[in-house]
Amino acid sequence: MVVQNFEGNITVSAEEFLPNNELATYIQENVISRIVKEKQENEREEIRLWVAGCSTGQEVYSLAILLNEYLEAHPELEFKIYATDLDKDSIRIASAGIYPKHAFENVLPDIQNKYFDKKDDFYVVNKEIRKRIIFAPHNIAKDPMFQNLDFISCRNVINYFMPLQQQKIISMFHGALNHNGYLFLGKSETVGESKKYFSVVSNKWKFYRKLKVDLHQASAHEAALHTSRDELQQVNMDQLKLKPLQLQLSAAESELRKANAELDDLKRTHHKKMEKLRGELAEPTLFITGLLDLLEKEDVPFKSEYAKALQSEMGKLGNALQEFYLKQ
Repeated sequence: MVVQNFEGNITVSAEEFLPNNELATYIQENVISRIVKEKQENEREEIRLWVAGCSTGQEVYSLAILLNEYLEAHPELEFKIYATDLDKDSIRIASAGIYPKHAFENVLPDIQNKYFDKKDDFYVVNKEIRKRIIFAPHNIAKDPMFQNLDFISCRNVINYFMPLQQQKIISMFHGALNHNGYLFLGKSETVGESKKYFSVVSNKWKFYRKLKVDLHQASAHEAALHTSRDELQQVNMDQLKLKPLQLQLSAAESELRKANAELDDLKRTHHKKMEKLRGELAEPTLFITGLLDLLEKEDVPFKSEYAKALQSEMGKLGNALQEFYLKQ
């Protein structure tokens, strides 16, 4: 299923929901569909993506929606998205998944209502999509890359680095991708001198696909950009050392899931109580609001009487609230 819900021009950034229905269609028909086909042929059950430089999360959730829509016809497959950024504030905003109404101007209501829950004047990403995404701070120039990925999106990020550093990052992306994995760059970015490692899938959208490379035939300069065998062995040793920590992390994640379930139950209980309180206080609150509106006007007669009524009603409201919480 192709999601026809994004409209706009070609120059899109990570700070907006993919606003071009042509791009959304292209990703589903030419990238996701091929990844799914290869997963089915190799009997793999999980698709892994990484959005490097995710900013405030709109691109991440857009890709998650495109994937989820397509995979509804392939329930045997799951997906996971790693979303990272150097800016920790951006990560906090993205992780919260809360966006104002105007952020959805180019999104069809059906998609908006399916994947976002309305809270007052804001929309919150629903749990089914949010649980498939892992947000974390990350520096692509220094931190280890994620591995066994089917798709990497790194748009409008590598241009901030010097040319040699850019090629090193592109080379590391090559190593992080699975066979035939996809790399998605920004409009003004290319793989540069690393073109031997990637085939061009779309010049228009800047999609590249990983090529198999024989490091023994690569130039000394190009081979230096790749991880050496000794370094790979060291990585394997480090992974063995990390295993006990991974087990501890798994146990901690299990405890966290349990705690979150208990927190959800607590939220539901208090939500019911607050709904009851809201119903009981609707009428006095409305009256108080009316009194406040009157008192804000300059030429209103009986202002002192309104003020006394307001003071009395506020007292009653305070007593009602105190009585409500004493019963809990």
